[in-house]
Amino acid sequence: MNLRQLALNPKLGFRNKTVTVTEWDNATAILREPSAAAWIAWNEIIHPDDKSDTPLPTAEKTLRNTRADVVLFIDVLCDEQGEPVFTAEDTDAVIAIYGPVHSRLLHQALNLVVTGDEAEKKYNPH
Repeated sequence: MNLRQLALNPKLGFRNKTVTVTEWDNATAILREPSAAAWIAWNEIIHPDDKSDTPLPTAEKTLRNTRADVVLFIDVLCDEQGEPVFTAEDTDAVIAIYGPVHSRLLHQALNLVVTGDEAEKKYNPH
């Protein structure tokens, strides 16, 4: 592939890492950085246009945070070929079973994201 083809390949636009999920019969998965679309969806869930000053009850806040995390999880979990495992249509099914294993996998994917400060250190080592 030439540089143009590489740059336009959707599977190559994200940092990723291969992991073995021992809790899932040692299944192999690829975790990638979240996409911009997933971050936008996450932000819309966490910060709705609701102008109410009334704080959410703890149960509602937990459900809201879980839904936001599931949006990111669906975006970052890929099979061994780099294809997404889930689609947005799977959101409710994933929310119903979302647990610590899912959360740890999402955390690993989020650790792939480079902050502006980290990027600057890499490119300006002085």
